[in-house]
Amino acid sequence: MKVERLVIDSNVWIAALISPTGTARQLVDAVLDRGIDILLSESTFGELASRLDRPKFDRYREPESWSVFLSELVELALWHEDAGTATGISRDPDDDKFLALAVTGQADAIISGDGDLLELAVHEGIPVLTPARFLQLLFESEA
Repeated sequence: MKVERLVIDSNVWIAALISPTGTARQLVDAVLDRGIDILLSESTFGELASRLDRPKFDRYREPESWSVFLSELVELALWHEDAGTATGISRDPDDDKFLALAVTGQADAIISGDGDLLELAVHEGIPVLTPARFLQLLFESEA
């Protein structure tokens, strides 16, 4: 699988922060190691930042490291304008912004742990994959 650009859902970023040895973190490390571009828009980044502020994450929060992470992500990402989202693509309208970003940013895949996105399997030719499945395809293509 040739991958140059990815859209990574907020739930994957959060899982990577919470579990430094989990699959989501392995995905983020693999993406960064290979120089794969990460696509962001104001709305997708806004969702991530607001979700990280939720009290349920207080027990995991290391304010300094999470702030550094967000700052580095801002610098690292390829930014695209919010394209406006067609409603009703996903069962959860909040997910449509990730689909729109993938199309406008010409992503090679959308990485998510969200069942509403994963049930689509493909959106406009762009696969929607779990972190584990993406890593499997990435490693197979490098073998």
